[in-house]
Amino acid sequence: MATWRWTAPVRAAGLLVLLAAPGGPGAVARADEFDTKDLSLRLPAALTRFASYGDVAGAGGASAGSKWSSGVNPASSAWLPPPGDLRLSFTPQYSNLYFSEGTVLHVTSEALTWDLGRAGTIQPALAQVHSNRETTRQGLDFRLDMDYGQVQWAKKVADAWAFGANFAKAKTQFDLDRTAVSDSTGETYGFRFGALHRLADKVLGGAVVEYAFSKDRTTLFDFLGLGVGNTHIHDTTHQVLLRPGLSFEYRKDSCLYADYQYGVFRNDTGRLRVHRFPMGVDHSVCKWLFVRGGVMLDTRGHASWTTGVGVYPTKRLAVDVAYQADMFAELEPELGRSNTLTISVSLSF
Repeated sequence: MATWRWTAPVRAAGLLVLLAAPGGPGAVARADEFDTKDLSLRLPAALTRFASYGDVAGAGGASAGSKWSSGVNPASSAWLPPPGDLRLSFTPQYSNLYFSEGTVLHVTSEALTWDLGRAGTIQPALAQVHSNRETTRQGLDFRLDMDYGQVQWAKKVADAWAFGANFAKAKTQFDLDRTAVSDSTGETYGFRFGALHRLADKVLGGAVVEYAFSKDRTTLFDFLGLGVGNTHIHDTTHQVLLRPGLSFEYRKDSCLYADYQYGVFRNDTGRLRVHRFPMGVDHSVCKWLFVRGGVMLDTRGHASWTTGVGVYPTKRLAVDVAYQADMFAELEPELGRSNTLTISVSLSF
């Protein structure tokens, strides 16, 4: 459930930063290649890296070929039934994204997975995102709130295939600076389709295709009193992501994961392409203890390292904790480097 889209509100922020910078647009330094792309493209690109489940986050975010329902592939939710008598599981989660410039994002989410037998498996989920109000490197205060919901369905066919689909909607409210600088709202609609296939005895291959679009409305207030009036911006951002991946189960429930992510993000400001290579390991120390590690590489030379642990005292209780170092490189020009802590609890009934 890791798909967030924040677009035109951040585009307004980028525009205001250029206007407010000393010397005007020509004085804004280009620190790296990401600075050549508008933030309205970089922010949704950065957040496609996000993994809300602790086991996925600890293994570098690689999960397109995972057999576990926590993976990014909607087909994965039907590969294994929940262990309880009702074949029902509930998973609350919390993630803390702390950026070196002081911005903190608090992400809480709740997911329900229910195996309906021949009708397949459904997984409704909700998420809430809230940030503090903190100053960016460009000197403007930043605050963000978002509500997110999704419904996912999957079905396993025979023993070798599973297919799934996901529909998601998010609503975002964005505020810039303590004075009336801008007011932005946006709605995002996303569609994700996935397939999972047993390629060999211990090897699964998966593929995920996703399309999302965001319709955003931003009002830039004449907060300096220049007499130019308010400016209204309407824009639509489109994005397409392709995520193939493999998993190799080298011993019972211990797996190696390797994915490839290709994404295109486009709106009126331009186009951004990303190529990423998440890889990780999920190793069973004993029946109730797992350790994880991973890395996400991209073609810009950026590496994000991850680690985690899973504790499973009973078949009906699971606790996963993960840490990610500098996972959101696309946001460094404004918010700095990031540290992410994720905690997931799963209860089966």
